[in-house]
Amino acid sequence: MTSTRTRLLCLLLALVLAAAGLTVLIDVVAVAAGHAPLVWPQQSIAGRLRASRWGDIPILAVAAAFALAGLLLLWSSADRGRRGMVPLRTGDEHVDAATTRQSLRRAVADEVGRIDGIDRNRVRLRGRRVQVHASTPLRDPQDLPEVVRTVVAERLAAIRTEHEYKVTARVRARTGRS
Repeated sequence: MTSTRTRLLCLLLALVLAAAGLTVLIDVVAVAAGHAPLVWPQQSIAGRLRASRWGDIPILAVAAAFALAGLLLLWSSADRGRRGMVPLRTGDEHVDAATTRQSLRRAVADEVGRIDGIDRNRVRLRGRRVQVHASTPLRDPQDLPEVVRTVVAERLAAIRTEHEYKVTARVRARTGRS
């Protein structure tokens, strides 16, 4: 799943590249038809570039903008893999394994759904915390929050996540039902 930030960054880059390509296409067609370029005044641009030096502020600003755009794209691509995956312990230093945060969340939610007395649940992963919100048709949930915490901790241990997770559980009794 691609993040909104990555999608917006790709959209912005695509729009900039499409606009640049369109302006070049317009000038190529104009020159091929025997007219002067419409968008890029080649004579004045070439004259300004000939008079410029590598150390001039406008040249450095354009170079910095391209470098920043490149670094932003690299960071965006590297950041996605780190945030979207949960590393797992394999027992072998030569083998790396991971699962998605969504898969881990679903595995925990399925396990909580199997607990007697829990009819609904929602699981959230935030950093290294697992938050479980569950409901029960019982009037008094008694020790259900502790049971949920224990079951979730056991499931995470079975999955063998590399990091420890702090598990919080809230179980509320649904009212208005018999």
